Amino acid sequence: MTNSANRLFEAAIERILAETWEHYPSTASQLGLHEYDGRLPSISMAGLAKRVGMLRQGLALLEDIDTAALNTTNYYDHRIMKGALQRELLELTDLRWHETNPMAMLWHIDLSGYVQRNYAPLEQRVEGLTQALSAVPRYLGELRSVMSGRLAGPVLDASIEAYTGIATFYEQDLVEATGELQSSESRRAFEEARNHATKSVHEFVEHLKSLRPYADANYAIGKDRFSALLKHGEMVDMQPEQLLNIGEADLKLNLECFTEVAAKIDGSKSPAEVIEAVAADHPAPDALIAETRDMLEDIRQYLTEHDIVSVPSEIRCETVPTPSFMRWAFAALDFPGPYEEKATETYYYVTPVEEHWSDAEKEEWLTSFNYATLRAVSVHEAYPGHYVHYLHTRSAESVISRVFGAYSFWEGWAHYAEQMMVEAGYLAEPVNQMGQLMEALLRDCRFICAIKMHTQGMTVDEATRFFMENAFLEELPARKEAMRGTFDPMYLNYTLGKLMILKLRADFQRAKGDAYSLKAFHDEFLSYGAPPIPLVREMMLVGDSGDIL
Repeated sequence: MTNSANRLFEAAIERILAETWEHYPSTASQLGLHEYDGRLPSISMAGLAKRVGMLRQGLALLEDIDTAALNTTNYYDHRIMKGALQRELLELTDLRWHETNPMAMLWHIDLSGYVQRNYAPLEQRVEGLTQALSAVPRYLGELRSVMSGRLAGPVLDASIEAYTGIATFYEQDLVEATGELQSSESRRAFEEARNHATKSVHEFVEHLKSLRPYADANYAIGKDRFSALLKHGEMVDMQPEQLLNIGEADLKLNLECFTEVAAKIDGSKSPAEVIEAVAADHPAPDALIAETRDMLEDIRQYLTEHDIVSVPSEIRCETVPTPSFMRWAFAALDFPGPYEEKATETYYYVTPVEEHWSDAEKEEWLTSFNYATLRAVSVHEAYPGHYVHYLHTRSAESVISRVFGAYSFWEGWAHYAEQMMVEAGYLAEPVNQMGQLMEALLRDCRFICAIKMHTQGMTVDEATRFFMENAFLEELPARKEAMRGTFDPMYLNYTLGKLMILKLRADFQRAKGDAYSLKAFHDEFLSYGAPPIPLVREMMLVGDSGDIL
């Protein structure tokens, strides 16, 4: 039985979502609402001002609702929706990413979704792709008009590289991905749109390059904005200094554990030498996909035999070579959006060596797929990480929690899964634990550098050295990690989410006493979708909003 508060809230949500999809049709398309295919958002000053007005009106609608009278699902959805609108308003009016961070605007013209999933016949998908490509010049023209003439140097350099990659994607990968298109008329329209879109991206890259003489080092968003992003996006209301102490303690713990594990593997070698030896043990080039597929089955069986978490489907994610248009990625999981009805397959992409590489290049690439790392990555991406999480979200009562899921939940769960699988025995052998700890050290460094870069003046060079010294990265990947921190200040969420889950698990076990089981904890935790973890804490501990870390 419903009441006026629930009816008002549901009407408000219907309006807010409709306005959101209308302004961000590319988002709606990626989520599986394909009636929005072929469209890109307006980011002109007028378009952005209109969106700001929508956000304020949406927040006013939510404020007028008596939350005490809402049913449980609506009560928590109200809080998720309010936080999502507040965060977007912060981004548009205070952070103003459209002026200062081209990386935050890139994903609207990443049109891989049209060729990545077979949600409709190729002809139909290419029609939407062609329309979207036709909108790219207008979109980039608007971005150029609203963008500041002075960008932070690292953000500018990363943007030049990323937009150049988009141009290459249009020039090469889209051609290959649409190779089976039969209609000559559709082919002509697609090629014309693709050529114009590619030209506009190249022109935008040249514009970015022209800004280099005016670039500065002011990428930091500052303590107040950093705290506001955490508050509205993750419901974490803590000072950066408090978080930094927690992150440094976790790094210290993992470094100590790393040294101990390295000594167990070979006490006559330094940790760096042990890493080199571990990296040398990897699949052969032609066995990478098959061995990864077998590894997933092995992990899945371990989960069920040891009652670690429910795997609510017999359908496996398909382990396949990464498509050509995504081969910048090491490994990734591609699962359908929450509204997707026809394309239900999930793909675990693993990037193989390229045939034209030299033997030395192939070997260097495959060291990143050493068995220890591959197990940790497969736990993170598939079982019981992202894929098992996705399977649980399909039956979550709240679609809002999936659409507006928290960064710290999605990545925190997958990162937590790595450590949990050490505790559960699967990654307990020293070599496998080494792979897990390498991932943990990397995420600890992200956590610490994000805070220091955006609130304490850490430079890119200093962050690069920090990654090299504490995550044992070579200089090039360490610098890439540092540069990511300039335009993705919330990449601390991997470790932040993991630590919040560990704290929740300990408190949940204490509350349940003898009735506690690890599987029950995991199943209930995942049943909520992907809302901010402090909200899940309240639901699982019946209103407890105490210490989250």
